[in-house]
Order: sequence, then C-alpha cells, then structure tokens
Amino acid sequence: MNSKLLFSILTAFVFASAPLSRAADDTVLLNTLGYTTGQSVLLTHMAVGTLADAFVAKTYKSGEATNFVDTYINITAGMKEQMNKLLEAEVLSKNDTQFINSTIEVLDLVLKESRALKAFVSSGDDADAQAYDKARKKALKEIKTLLGMKD
Repeated sequence: MNSKLLFSILTAFVFASAPLSRAADDTVLLNTLGYTTGQSVLLTHMAVGTLADAFVAKTYKSGEATNFVDTYINITAGMKEQMNKLLEAEVLSKNDTQFINSTIEVLDLVLKESRALKAFVSSGDDADAQAYDKARKKALKEIKTLLGMKD
C-alpha cells in the first residue's frame, strides 16, 4: 500500500511539474527569440547603412548595391511575414504580442530605409539621399526603443 501511495504521489508530482517545466522552456525560447530578433533587426539596419556608405565611397556600382539591398529587403520582408504568422497563431502572452507588434513596426521602418536606399542607388538624386537619411534616422530611433538602448 505504501508503494502505491508513493507511486501516486510521484506521478502527481511529475504531471503537476510538467507545465512548470514547459513554461520555463517557453520563457527561454521566447527570450531567445526576442534577442535574436532584436539582433537581426539591428544588424540589418547596420548592413543597410554600411552598404550606403560603401556605395557613396564608390566601393560598389549601382547594380551590385541594388543586389545587396534587394537581399536585405527580401530577408526583412520574410522576417516580417514570419512575425505575422506568429501573431496569427495566437500563442503569445499580451506582452510578447506587443513586442512582436513593435518588432513588425520596426521591420517596416527598416524596409522603408532599405527601399529609400535602393531609390537613391538608382537615381543618385540628393532628394533620394535625404529621404534615405530621414528613414535611417527614424529606423534607428525605433530600434533603440525596441531594444531598450540608450543614446
């Protein structure tokens, strides 16, 4: 009788602790997703800026720069699409949902920045350069807010 009772208690403990273990795993998973997402957004923004500098310094011709910026646009659009799918799955807490919504808004800004650079690379016009610079500054400001970075 004691072994049955002990077995029952251990079984109840295992099943009761399973959701806690799962929740801890989810927290680690979501924190990792948040860090890698933030890193990806920041690095894409930095890559676009580096490309802009290299283009202005004549390191790349317009065709090469366009190919690079198209890659950044496609990857960023793909990331945004995945973030939207995550929201549609409705598996996140309210706070995590807000982070993903904010991330999508920042991804839109990085896309705008990238497209503005593409327009500048294509035209070489000062107006397009200014539009790119304005989009770049706005994206950086919101990336810093998203990641909790200080100026």
